[in-house]
Amino acid sequence: MDILDVLELIKVRIEALNPVPEKFLISRGNANGFEELVPEIVDVLSKEIEPLEFYVHYGHHFPDMDLILHGKKYGLELKSRNNGSWDTNGNSVFESITDENYEEIYLLFGTHRKGTPRLQVKYRPYWQATAAITVTHSPRFKINMNATESVFESAAEYASLREMTEVEKIGFLQSYLKKNTAGAKWFVPQASGTVKPTPLNDLEPIAKAKVVCEAMIVYPQDLLRKSGKYTRSHEYFLLTYFYYSGSIRDFFSAGGRWDKNGIKLPQVMKRMHLSRDLLIEMLETANEEFKDLAYQSWSELDLKLPKKNFKRDYFTVIDYLGKREFHELLKSADISRLSEILGFSS
Repeated sequence: MDILDVLELIKVRIEALNPVPEKFLISRGNANGFEELVPEIVDVLSKEIEPLEFYVHYGHHFPDMDLILHGKKYGLELKSRNNGSWDTNGNSVFESITDENYEEIYLLFGTHRKGTPRLQVKYRPYWQATAAITVTHSPRFKINMNATESVFESAAEYASLREMTEVEKIGFLQSYLKKNTAGAKWFVPQASGTVKPTPLNDLEPIAKAKVVCEAMIVYPQDLLRKSGKYTRSHEYFLLTYFYYSGSIRDFFSAGGRWDKNGIKLPQVMKRMHLSRDLLIEMLETANEEFKDLAYQSWSELDLKLPKKNFKRDYFTVIDYLGKREFHELLKSADISRLSEILGFSS
């Protein structure tokens, strides 16, 4: 029996569960149901397959598990989705592997659709599933279990990256982004030379709209106020994408006031209203990293948010800000909730 046989057994055992207990289908705080299920399955298998041993890593460790078979150590990284898809954000390009001497690192991916208590599982070498490198907040591998092309040409090339110094990884990343993206997408210091930031106005309209909407989601408490603040949004553009603007205010509030029901409202509300379809789409498809960033930002408002529905929590935030900052204006315009005037609905 080899490691692929073991992975196949794990897959078969998980897919045979009908129904999968609810606790293994959900995430609770730092606990991930799939990451709790797999060790239980492997524990049972280790009693049936005598040469198989395993070790689970907790905290910030890559990969999540070690599988030891016939004295050889294999890494097992666990990923899951609850929407039936086979893609997700992977690990940071700069994340180091805590242990060495792995024969191979595999990715075990479980996916299910909400309301369906069954899991589908796929596995493959981690390097083969790295479909791209994305730069949302930090350079990360984009995982796709159905990828036909990888960032790497071979397992050896991936192993080479694992052994690089941070400076060498920076060079690898810059080379990849130069070949695969238009303009600078992420800033990394260089020993020599400089990389100029990309002006926001140079972006394609949809790319520009998306990053502006990201700021509207993450920092509404800066934008929805009598005197808007734009510093954190500008820092976000610069540090996340290396985008800049000499007139950042124009992207949110240029153009005077918004006449609504005979009342002059801040222009930023009109901008949000006109962007409502894109905002809704982004709220409904946000990844966990982006949600965490937003919740961290919103935490300064001291609101008790359920954190069960990202979109509804955002509505709660902007409704609170509307009442706090523009109560009299909204009352005069016969507007009960800011989310309504912006055209949002649950």
